[in-house]
Amino acid sequence: MYNFNPKVRGKALPEGFIVTKYKGDEDIPAWCEICSDGLIDPATAEQRFVNELINIDGPNPLRDTYFIEKDGKKIATYTVVPNMWSTGMGYIHMVAVKSEYRGLGLGSFIADDSLSKLIAMGKDKIFLLTGDKREAALSTYIKAGFLPVNYIDDENKDMVERWQNIVNNLKLKELTLLDNEGNFLMTLKQSE
Repeated sequence: MYNFNPKVRGKALPEGFIVTKYKGDEDIPAWCEICSDGLIDPATAEQRFVNELINIDGPNPLRDTYFIEKDGKKIATYTVVPNMWSTGMGYIHMVAVKSEYRGLGLGSFIADDSLSKLIAMGKDKIFLLTGDKREAALSTYIKAGFLPVNYIDDENKDMVERWQNIVNNLKLKELTLLDNEGNFLMTLKQSE
């Protein structure tokens, strides 16, 4: 999903929640616990941390990774990367909220805070990746101004049917679909 003209809506954290930064290896278990609650396989969590935040072109967890805490406990994480895969574009990466804290507006805050941080870094082209089954996340990102991208996948299929299904599932009136360069491709409308 792309957001090439990011606007920050000013979403605030609910009372009692705070943002903290990743401090070092002592925070890896908290990251693994949060992300293992629906985002990644718990059995491979530590290796995923290395793969997603260390052995990849872009992120630096000491610079880019944040937590949301409640009562001293880390309950959400997100990474804000200023230059992912040497694209020059900002990237929102590895967003996860523990299940018992979902539905409180943390995702909306994370989207806004990430956009705000990337705008402050001079980024006006921002992207993220998310899966079809994460409908709450998709809805949050769409509300934050992200638009879906049509590209050809590993099976040589485009994303039009995928995004049409998401429009229907989320009961969206319509949704703009962009091409891989971020140009208007088509408008998808709710199926009757």
